[in-house]
Amino acid sequence: MKNTLQRSTISVPANREKMLAKAKTLNADFIMFDLEDSVPPNEKDKARNMLIEFLLSEDLSEKNISYRINSLEYPYVYKDVIDVVEKVGDKIKSIVIPKVETPDNVIWVHTLLTQIERAFGIKEKIEIEASIETAKGLLNIEKIISSCSRIRSLVFGVADYTVSLGMFFKGISGHGEGEEFYPGHRFHYPLSRIAVAAKANGLLAIDAPYGNFKDLEGLKKSCLLSKYLGFDGKWAIHPAQIDVINELYSPSEDDLNRCKKIVEIYEKAKEQGMGSGSLEGSMIDGATYRLAKQILDNFYGK
Repeated sequence: MKNTLQRSTISVPANREKMLAKAKTLNADFIMFDLEDSVPPNEKDKARNMLIEFLLSEDLSEKNISYRINSLEYPYVYKDVIDVVEKVGDKIKSIVIPKVETPDNVIWVHTLLTQIERAFGIKEKIEIEASIETAKGLLNIEKIISSCSRIRSLVFGVADYTVSLGMFFKGISGHGEGEEFYPGHRFHYPLSRIAVAAKANGLLAIDAPYGNFKDLEGLKKSCLLSKYLGFDGKWAIHPAQIDVINELYSPSEDDLNRCKKIVEIYEKAKEQGMGSGSLEGSMIDGATYRLAKQILDNFYGK
């Protein structure tokens, strides 16, 4: 049975043969094959065809497979949906739509998917991951969510969000590294907005990648920041980041044991007709119980 947690999503350029082959061995929760930013314009068709051939020739049934189409402003994007889904749609868990700004962006992909699924008898509905990467996308986030029942997650695209707002940056890639010059965290608002919108609608919230894959301490800080805001996972751009991300978006053994104790104490108190209990001098009430239960259900239930 596949693990349906989405703590880590590794981005794999679809035009790189060695990286495609290595993808089979990676322990990320989701393998996301990229047709967009990591593929140069003159290799878009090649990357799409390589992805199709790879998925046809390899048994990835134990993996959650996703892929990112190109931005909808380009005229060849319809091929990213039609060509791939017609040939290997039964192997695809989700499609990432980059730079989503309006409900129409999602509805267009949803309509194509519905027609292809019916025509080719694809039984499992392919989900959509909407990437919020611009000021306009963030402004329209509630409308975007309500436009389609396929949406699985909201993904934060930090680099293009930085471009959209004309924000100065000191990192190399613009993917969240080199942010020490600002007193606070510059992306607290979009992260919070995305998390609230996602959770209010029963969706996952997925954080942007951290650009410096050699800086694991910086990656840890980035993971913890979004985790404590309610995010479920984070993209990775290098295999070395996967284990760190999986660990930090999972409850530790101490966390799980504490949650089990909270549940046991509260349920026992409730049986005795009391509305609260205590653990190590701290009160355990209904809200504490629900939070502990949610952590246990999310981890063990998936």
